[in-house]
Amino acid sequence: MDGSGLTQQPKKQKLNEELDVVDKTIKCLHNLPEEILRYILSLLPTKDAIRTSVLCKRWEYLWTSIPNLDFKGSEPAKRKHFMNFVERVLLLRDSSDIKTFTLYCDVLRDASHVSAWISAAVRRNVQQLDISLYNFREPFSLPHSLFTCMSLTELELEMPCILKLPPTICFTNLKTLNFRFVTFSSEYLTQKLFSGLPVLEELDLEYCNWVNIKVVSISAPKLLYIGITEDTENQNDEKGCQVMISGVSLNVFYYLGEFYNEYRVYNSSSLVDASIFVDWSLQRQRQVAHRMYVLLTGFYRVKELILTDCALELCFLLSL
Repeated sequence: MDGSGLTQQPKKQKLNEELDVVDKTIKCLHNLPEEILRYILSLLPTKDAIRTSVLCKRWEYLWTSIPNLDFKGSEPAKRKHFMNFVERVLLLRDSSDIKTFTLYCDVLRDASHVSAWISAAVRRNVQQLDISLYNFREPFSLPHSLFTCMSLTELELEMPCILKLPPTICFTNLKTLNFRFVTFSSEYLTQKLFSGLPVLEELDLEYCNWVNIKVVSISAPKLLYIGITEDTENQNDEKGCQVMISGVSLNVFYYLGEFYNEYRVYNSSSLVDASIFVDWSLQRQRQVAHRMYVLLTGFYRVKELILTDCALELCFLLSL
């Protein structure tokens, strides 16, 4: 008797069992409430979530209401496809709110399109906004509506250019703010920005520059954490900027840089942890030492202070 038929039969039976499991899984997914299906789609990258529209009639438009949108266009060869994709997704989206909106791309000569995409997220009551923009070939301004967005709770902005601020600024519900490679150039409007953060809890300023700004005050009554990483490569003003920080609720302070700007902390009785990572050159030794001393005088009740070896050397110089 030929044994090949006997060996094929178990394989066929196993295949049928696997197909049966897949069929049951599909039916199970199909019977789930739309709210759960949308949640499942929200866990996928935006492109993959949209691809599910071909699965069946019920899934065709589910993606139009997913709460998280993620657009990252880093390949120049696919620029046109990326632009069309973002336009189509936002055009076909329904009126439901957006929870998280992520946009990483080169701006080039499409400033009006990029600004319109951010405006669309603001109109949908976005809560978390993560924007990283590069390669500007024309003047660029963020939409004014962003700076009065009442639904926004988290904002990350990476933009190596001058931040053009509107006359009206008020982030009523913003709790987390991160600026990277941003240049502030208007003293009056920059002051309005850092005074319009009534519930801010976390602030990061990474590689930012203060141009034509002598003094700025950061006053956020609920601020718990502030982290400052200085840009040490693009410093043109020897005097720098005097940054005054009101630390009524401040728990953690972090600094990394060479004190191209002067930092003063006031009302910091609640400060728990402070970390200072500093480097310096012989040419700026006195200035760096003085500015670190000014900063340290604001830490009169800190419970834990971390200083690098270079910072300790400066402390020794100050004691001479």
